[in-house]
Amino acid sequence: MKRRVKIILSLGSILLAMALLSITMGRDLINGEEPSLVSFGIINFAGYLFMILLPVESLVPVYQALGYNGFLLGLIAVSTAILAQPINYAVGYMMSSEVIKGLIGEKKYNKMERYIQNYGKVAVFFFNVTPLSSSVLSLVAGMLRFRFRSLMLYSLIGLVIKYLALIYLFGLFF
Repeated sequence: MKRRVKIILSLGSILLAMALLSITMGRDLINGEEPSLVSFGIINFAGYLFMILLPVESLVPVYQALGYNGFLLGLIAVSTAILAQPINYAVGYMMSSEVIKGLIGEKKYNKMERYIQNYGKVAVFFFNVTPLSSSVLSLVAGMLRFRFRSLMLYSLIGLVIKYLALIYLFGLFF
């Protein structure tokens, strides 16, 4: 039964991601228009929700190549990512520790809890400065009652560095 649920959730996430891309970016392309900043923001926001894993970092160079201002793209990307973090955290926070232990086992739960307590700030920063799934980490941070203010601060720092680097590198090479 667990495998079936995982498959259904995975397929549901893929379908939702495809729907979002079709509704936003796809509609613009079908109409012969360039994708808009609104579609960029919606896709980026959705990509930072824990249930939809999208490589949203790759959108920045695409939109820059279309002529959009890199700084504006970075501002939208960081803003939408930061707006998604509290949602992920809240969903994790609402889960009881007993439910989580039942899902992953008490041993893994205790290991994750020790890891987050010891390396949480570094992990949050690292997951946000790289293309790793920071949305899943913010969900776990909520589950483990990691300090919300620290999550937001280190997420913001990591995201700003990541998007500045992406924008700079694209400008340097293209």
